[in-house]
Amino acid sequence: MRRRSLLAAPAIALLARSATAAEPEVAIVGAGIAGLAAARTLMAANRPCLVLEVRQRIGGRTFTDTGLGFPFDHGAAGIEGELARELGAKTAPAVGTASIYVHGKALTEAEYAQFAKASAADAKMIDKVAKELPGVDPRQVINATSPLERLALAERLRRTPFAPEPSAVEGVGTLVARFGAKVPVKLGVKVIRFDSTGPTVQVVSAAGEWGVKAVIVTVPVGVLAAGELSFAPPLKADRKAAIAALSSGSYDKVAIAFTRKVLDVPADTRLIGLTRAETVVDLLLRPQGKEAAIMLCEGEEARQLEAAGPSAAGATALSAVAEIFGKEVRTAFAGSQSTRWTQDPFSRGAWSVGPDKQRAVLAAPHDERIFFAGEATDSGRLDGAYVSGVRAAKEALALLGRR
Repeated sequence: MRRRSLLAAPAIALLARSATAAEPEVAIVGAGIAGLAAARTLMAANRPCLVLEVRQRIGGRTFTDTGLGFPFDHGAAGIEGELARELGAKTAPAVGTASIYVHGKALTEAEYAQFAKASAADAKMIDKVAKELPGVDPRQVINATSPLERLALAERLRRTPFAPEPSAVEGVGTLVARFGAKVPVKLGVKVIRFDSTGPTVQVVSAAGEWGVKAVIVTVPVGVLAAGELSFAPPLKADRKAAIAALSSGSYDKVAIAFTRKVLDVPADTRLIGLTRAETVVDLLLRPQGKEAAIMLCEGEEARQLEAAGPSAAGATALSAVAEIFGKEVRTAFAGSQSTRWTQDPFSRGAWSVGPDKQRAVLAAPHDERIFFAGEATDSGRLDGAYVSGVRAAKEALALLGRR
């Protein structure tokens, strides 16, 4: 027994050393594309890390739902360039505005020309108002009288700040989940505090506490603005100002599915229209050839749909489609799904909106050992979130190399 114990002692010590070596040096808060990219960069450098995620899944604001029979991306659906290659994305072409309807009728060729002219004039006036009357709603200055002019102005104002991108055939959320499949993630962990006043950075949550050499924070700016995370030492005034300036935009989608073909349009047709109730609708029809439609909502319209609830959002989208394509679409209605990013406590908005100079402030390290990543620290886009994760991981690696 004694000889066996002596022989076992070195092995036990080796195991203990291995366990210690495997302890995370870097804690990453948030398992969206930024957090996953940061983790993979650290793993490639053989630096142990751990991702802490409050949700019960990875992906953050990228999530693909297949419950309606086709890949419906609740978050970002467009992908291209380096990120598309990194994720191995098979893409479909970007979709632009193909059809315009006013009060249930398609525009004539002459009306399309009028729409384009009105839209171009609105763009110039919107820029002028922003420069000369900052904070004033352009609708208070631009005199849009006819339904066509009102639609042109509304469409111009509600455009997202991003150009159309190719969509992922499998869904962006599916690709991101696959990208992060081998990343060490603890799900259901709500981090509440970071303390970098001691020899290690303490990451505190209700589920436990971790002492690490560095931290990468990738939570959405809306969560930072809500004050749900505390820092010791406190964040400096310039970073607090940047967080306040980078407000979270409201942008949602409502998907409806049909049991049979009731939309006589090509796959991936984009349509904008003004309903008889003077509501602007933005629709993607027959996505990837599926018998479905996706209504895109922005700003106050999105907030109202969120407040009404998912069922009401589905009914609103169905009514908009029925006004254009007839009541028959109602008989083929199979179900709906809707996003509610502003209502989501782990997102508090779809994406960040604000000055680029404030993004740079937010991206800077806090107290040397706490780094920030996420779309709000870059371009506000999905690819920006990815790039920011790699950047923050390299900053953490540089820190570890100095210690």
